[in-house]
Amino acid sequence: MNSIRQADEALVPDAPANPREAPVVATVVRPALPPYVLRGVGGVAFGRTFPLVGPTVLGRAPDCGIHLDHPAVSRHHMRLTPTAEGLLVEDLGSTNGWLLNETRQQRAWARHGDEIGIDVLRFRVVAPGARATAAPVRKSRPLWPLWWCMGAVVVLAAIALLVLR
Repeated sequence: MNSIRQADEALVPDAPANPREAPVVATVVRPALPPYVLRGVGGVAFGRTFPLVGPTVLGRAPDCGIHLDHPAVSRHHMRLTPTAEGLLVEDLGSTNGWLLNETRQQRAWARHGDEIGIDVLRFRVVAPGARATAAPVRKSRPLWPLWWCMGAVVVLAAIALLVLR
């Protein structure tokens, strides 16, 4: 019994005389956001969210990372690969193909806010870490040149009427 107590005491370090000198041992937990997320906005995937942390195959087969049981989806329809440049979307020989912002594609880069479509299924590409960018502010032009031009036209029209009489 004494040998067990001595072994346990050997594992516990001596407490420092000053508590401020004690080493700080802490675990920091930071939430890891996926680089991209597919958010279902139409069809059977409506309301579902699919995080994309690595190359992911979307298809009807049970071994796909994103499994969608829909007749328009091929067994292995497309591969989605998140990269620093954007989300690389590649067709894997599907029967019906896919659309990026309503344009048929074979291989393309999707970015935050783009829409991927397969028949009636629609997905919005979301980059959780991306900042929302506001529309650029358009500077208004001064109206005085327009007023000067209109005034000049009126004056010239009046002169032309006087000359032609």
